Order: sequence, then structure tokens, then C-alpha cells
Amino acid sequence: MKKRTKLTTLGLTVLAGVLLLSGCTASFCSELDQAHFLYAFDYGVTDYYDHQVEGAEPIFPGNTNVYYLVKVPTTTVSGIGKVNEAAKANNIEVPTNNYFVKLDQLVLEDSLMKAKNNSVDFASVTFNDVLKALDDFGYAKFYDEKLWDNYDAYNQKLRTMATDPMSGITIDDLPTNDYLNIYKREMGSLISTYRSCIAIVTADYGYYGYANGLQYRDGHKIQVEIEAKSWGYAWSKGFFEGLLVFPIAWLTETFVGSFKGWGVMGGLAQLLAILLITFIVRSLMLVITIKQTAGNAKMQALQPDIAKIQNKYPNSNTNTYEKQQMAAEMSKLYKKHKINPLSTLLVMVVQFPVFISVWGALQGSASLSSDALFNLHLSDSINTVLFESSNWANGSAVAALILFVLMSAIQVLSMLAPQIIQKRKAKKVATLSKNPAQNQQQNTMKMVTYVMMAMIIFMGFTLPSAMGVYWFVSALFSLVQTLVIEKINSNKAKKKGN
Repeated sequence: MKKRTKLTTLGLTVLAGVLLLSGCTASFCSELDQAHFLYAFDYGVTDYYDHQVEGAEPIFPGNTNVYYLVKVPTTTVSGIGKVNEAAKANNIEVPTNNYFVKLDQLVLEDSLMKAKNNSVDFASVTFNDVLKALDDFGYAKFYDEKLWDNYDAYNQKLRTMATDPMSGITIDDLPTNDYLNIYKREMGSLISTYRSCIAIVTADYGYYGYANGLQYRDGHKIQVEIEAKSWGYAWSKGFFEGLLVFPIAWLTETFVGSFKGWGVMGGLAQLLAILLITFIVRSLMLVITIKQTAGNAKMQALQPDIAKIQNKYPNSNTNTYEKQQMAAEMSKLYKKHKINPLSTLLVMVVQFPVFISVWGALQGSASLSSDALFNLHLSDSINTVLFESSNWANGSAVAALILFVLMSAIQVLSMLAPQIIQKRKAKKVATLSKNPAQNQQQNTMKMVTYVMMAMIIFMGFTLPSAMGVYWFVSALFSLVQTLVIEKINSNKAKKKGN
């Protein structure tokens, strides 16, 4: 029971640490980026047509080029659908369809004015004019100089219009302040999970929003414009954001762009970029990790000497004097062979900020949110892909499952390899008696390894697929490094024995 409690406590501690540190890298999404996200999830209730359909009306008086119908989305994955559901759950009155239509009309008029440099003949506006204007300037529904200022201005304008009997809208159509507040809260929550905003070129990225059946949107998710970020902007977000996150993301963006420029397909370009990033990061960390691996190898070579010391003090687990004497002899042995038993902890302290920064960079890379490999978007988490039934039909769920299995398998091999090697060598070491302290230490190390292994696999299941690729390659790198160093040390030992 005590062992199980320790294991549970250790697991919860690691999980809490991971969750805490996972939020240490700030989102790079600017307010302008957020406005584009918001518009992707709420581009209105008005469907536009380039011809007359049943029930449709001209978009402007005298215009015979564009017609509109009202289609209020009900699905909760849509912006308005999610907000209205939350409003009803909180007994907040939902505004009428007429309000949403009038709001769409104001957004369209302003978008056309921006697109036509404030000179528009609304009677001659074409269907393509409408699409281009909304694609280029529809985000301004939520942004002028700061987020939500235009949205507030539109609602204030509608409130003023409602006092005019000829405006076509009344006070009863309008939303209450409670509805406007819950709208901002729910929409803000909806887009808060999207963090792929580190771009070095202002362009359209990703696939956002929802398939709502609007004819003029073809019922598809849309790309959103992400503005380019600078290194100075990254430093304003935080120390690690400037020192590590942005440089790694910059390399990712550069590699993806370069591979695409050489004719490599988008998804494959992303995969190659992640492979290069992993190789660069692991190569830079090699100076630290190779010392740790070499130290572990030395520790394994000293197992006969360590066993002698431990057997010399069989009661060190309960006897304070024996415990102190054994610690002194062990310290002397480590010092003689220049081994630092805390090196593993030191390496973890150094590696973890790097790991979190890579996590933040791959999650924040705008390029990784676009294109797909075997229909799998590397910005999507593996669990999200697996639990969406439609993904099994297009093959993306199969790709995600294969990635998860490979990543998990290589992680297990990588983390267990040192223990397997040590166990194999330990069989050759003659022990005089069992030492409780030795057994306790070994059990603790095993417990830590298993918990860390489980946590990495769990995180790989919930994080973006790009991190699954990174972990797979990184674990493979570690496994090869361990085996190579073990081979070198074995050859040295054989030569020394001869």
C-alpha cells in the first residue's frame, strides 16, 4: 500500500509539474491574430448567392448580382451556436435572427468600403466583390485598434439604429449586456486553444472554424491570416520565449518554407523540418547528455565495487552509523572515478526548459497548422484525431495511431535500455547478501522511470502530432547514443582485460 501511495504521489507531482510548465510558454497570438480566429468561428448567419434562389432577397436595394438567405447555425462547434447554447443554459435571452442579419450587413458594408477605398456603388456589387471583401476585411468585425472595439461599436450603432422606425430593427431584436458578455467569454474561450501564431511571413495559415453548410463558404474550414512576428516581439512575451521558443519556431518556419520552395509537398516539408529541428536540438544537447550517458556507463562498470560496499553494510537501511559509513565510502569511490551521482538530475534541470521550449515552438509554428501528411495535420493532437469518427474514413486517424504506437514503443525502448544493460551486467556481479538500501534505491529508480515513461506517452497522446514526431526521433537518438557508448565502453573493457 505504501509503495502504491508513493507511486501515485510521484505520478501526480510529475503531472502537476508538466501542466504547470506547459503553460510557461506564452501564446504569440496578437489581438489581430485573435480577430482573424474569431471571424473564422463567427462569420455570420448570412449565406450569399450569385443567383436568385427560393426565399433569397437582394443583398442591397437595386442589386441583382448578389442574393442572401439567413442560416443561423445551431451546432455548438460554431461560434454563434456555442454562445447561444451557453446563453440559454444561463437563462440569458438570445437576440433575434434580425439582429444577426443587421450585424452581418454592417460588417459587409464596412468590408466593401475598405476594399473599394470608401467608394462603393452597392447596387452594382458582384458576388466576387462580396467574397473578397469579407475574406480580406471581415475580421474587422472584432478589431480596429484593439480586440473587440469594432464589435462594441457595431452593437452601439445598432442600438442607435433601433430608435429609428425606418431602420428595420427594434430594441426587442438587440442583445442584452449579459448576452454580449457571454458572447465575448465563450468566443474567447473557443479561440484560446489555438496558439499557432509564430510566423515569419504574414500569410494565411491553418484550417479553422467549422463546416456550417453556408454555400458561399463551401461548408469548409478556412485559413486565417497570421501576422509575422519579430524576435523583439518574442522577448516581450518572456525570457524563454525570446531565448529558445522563437529561434526554434523561426528555424521550423524557415525549413518548411525552404522545402516547399524546393518542390517538397507541404506535409512532407513539415516532417522534414521537424526531423532537422530534432537533430539540431539533440546535437546541441549532446555535450550534456553524452556526459550523463558516459557517467551511467562508468556507474555500471563500478557495480562490483558498489556491491562490495553495499554488502559491507547490510543494515544501512535502518542503522544510522552504517548508513553514514556506506555514504562516505560511496562518495570516495565516486570521487576517485570522477562520477557525479547528481549528474542525471542536473541534465534533467537543463533539458526540461529546452523540452518545454520545443513544445512551445512546435505548437506555435504557423506553418505546422497548414497542409497535412497522410491527411494528418501535425498541429492536431493525436487524441483529437483518433476520437473523431470522420478521420478514420480519410486515413488521418490511422496515421495518428501509427505515430502514437511508434512513438510509445521507441520511448519505452529508449528509457528501459540503460536499465536492461545495467541488469545484464549486474548478473555478472557476485553479491554476498541482499542489501535493503540497494533494493530500495533500485525500486525508486524503476518507479521514477516508469512514471516518467507513462507521462511522456500520455503527453504524446494529448499534444500536437508534431511533438509525437519530435519525441519519436528524439527517443531514437537517445537509444542509438546509449547503445553506441555502451559498445565503446565494452570494447575498452575488453582491451583493458587483455
